[in-house]
Amino acid sequence: MEEGMSDSSERPADAGLRDGPESSESDVDGAACLVDGPPGAEPWRILGEVWVGYDPEGVVVDRRTDRAYVACSRSNAVAVVDLDTMTRIGEVAVGLEPIDIAIDDQRGLIFTADARSDQLSVVDPLRDEVVAEIPVGTYPAGLAIDVPGRRLYVGNAMGGTMSIVDLDSLAVLDTVTAEIGAGAVAVDPRYGRAYCVNFLAASVTVVDLDTRESVARLDVGAGPCAVAVNPVDDEIYVINSVAGTVSRIDAAKGETTGDEIPTGSAPVGLVAGPDGDRLYVGNRGDGTVSVVGVDGHEWTRIPVSDGPGGVSVHPEHRNRILVANAGSGTLTVADDLTTGPPAPGTSVPVAHPLVGQRLPEFALPAMRSETVRHSREWSERKYILNFFASW
Repeated sequence: MEEGMSDSSERPADAGLRDGPESSESDVDGAACLVDGPPGAEPWRILGEVWVGYDPEGVVVDRRTDRAYVACSRSNAVAVVDLDTMTRIGEVAVGLEPIDIAIDDQRGLIFTADARSDQLSVVDPLRDEVVAEIPVGTYPAGLAIDVPGRRLYVGNAMGGTMSIVDLDSLAVLDTVTAEIGAGAVAVDPRYGRAYCVNFLAASVTVVDLDTRESVARLDVGAGPCAVAVNPVDDEIYVINSVAGTVSRIDAAKGETTGDEIPTGSAPVGLVAGPDGDRLYVGNRGDGTVSVVGVDGHEWTRIPVSDGPGGVSVHPEHRNRILVANAGSGTLTVADDLTTGPPAPGTSVPVAHPLVGQRLPEFALPAMRSETVRHSREWSERKYILNFFASW
């Protein structure tokens, strides 16, 4: 074991390479799910779904090996997936609760934001080993790389700060004040700014890349979760999980435009398409990825699995997306076959696939301490279920 690697005793006893909750032995030794044949009438093609671990969040692809690396937050590990065979081939133990993940293509190193360890783990994917650990702020949850500046920006949620790390020396250069709930970060080298979303403050902190100082605070929708830079035009996008919208930011002016694009239920993951005409939004609430045009309209929704979050575009296949499904512990790989906005009159599916199905039996304590059971008595009444998420 490398000196920087986490002790395996810190991980769940069954967090090694093994069958997933919905898998069999063949899922580990071979392809978990391969889909062949023509795509049919749907504007997408599901290439495979692979069980990777507990609560996967961030995902990146190493273009040198065509392997996906998935940060599995409750496994305290990074799963390694061979994309040629759609097979989980191993894992690397990192710190506690890795949420986001990023890859430095120049050095080939992978970074995970280990939230409950207040650190970054640095993984060498050619050895599948942790080669360094970098202490940062409290509860790091978001990562973004400034490619020309050779910097890594880290959003520290509980600390309300951003750490700036030198990618060559692996040293923390500075800490910038953001706001509570600081998380996902995007870097726009064209205008020399970094954007950090603050979930609890419903805002975005704008940082000058040269001075490393906060230069603006932008109000966005409720519960901003992710941010992305359009690689073609002068726009930045922020998804607001509670509001269920996408906010636009004018990159040249560094201010919001006031436009909001509706998306699916509880959007969490976001990546801009490489051609600049669309966004991919992981909708945790309805098990889909929205293909949202920068024209302000949702073009289609791709069904994936339970609780999708992190979304990434394959570096060698411009229309291929990888989606980490926290609810099912899987990675979905799909091709987006849309060529543009849908024809007039074409509807985009908006309902979760469970809508319309029979409500399962359940029993829960009510506010006045009595137990409420789903039965004929309650079947025609309206009630609210309060689900608590640890994050």
